[in-house]
Formats: sequence, structure tokens, C-alpha cells
Amino acid sequence: YEGMLGSGYEGAREIQKRLTNTLGWSATSGQVDNWVYEDANATYMEDDEMRERLMETNPSSFRKMVATMLEANGRGYWDTSEENLERLRQLYQEVEDKIEGVE
Repeated sequence: YEGMLGSGYEGAREIQKRLTNTLGWSATSGQVDNWVYEDANATYMEDDEMRERLMETNPSSFRKMVATMLEANGRGYWDTSEENLERLRQLYQEVEDKIEGVE
């Protein structure tokens, strides 16, 4: 994953596509372990620097990532703390405002 971000905008889109595929795989096979989502959350949502970078370079991909994580939880594929979910909901609001140009 690390190398992907070198390319900024495209990197964010790649990561987002991977997450979307992961969710799709969960839906069709049920074969995705909880840690896969935990790991993605730790890597992209909890890490301040990474999160800022994704949000700056490609806010719409980042918004999709956040939505995908929330959906994974909503569908019961990802079991996580209320704290993580709360952060994701706030991030969604934040990136939404950013995209719509609300300061």
C-alpha cells in the first residue's frame, strides 16, 4: 500500500477501489477477515498524516473510502469500536463539507 500513495490522486483512487472490492468480496464470499477492515481503518483513518494526505489529494475518493468502511460495518462484515465508527462519521461530514466548499 505504501508505494501507492506516491502518486497522490491516483494512489487514493487505487486504495478506494481496493476497499470497494474488499466489500464486494465480503458480500459474495463472506471470506474477508475482520482484521482486513481493522487494518485499513488503522492505516487510512487513524493515521493523521495519511488521512490528511488522502483528503487533500482526492477528497471524493476519500469520501468513498469512509462510506465503504461504514457500509462494511452496517452490513455486519466489520466489527469495530464505537469510537472508530464515530470518527468515520465525523470524517464523512468533514470531507463532505470540503467537497462542497463549505469552510
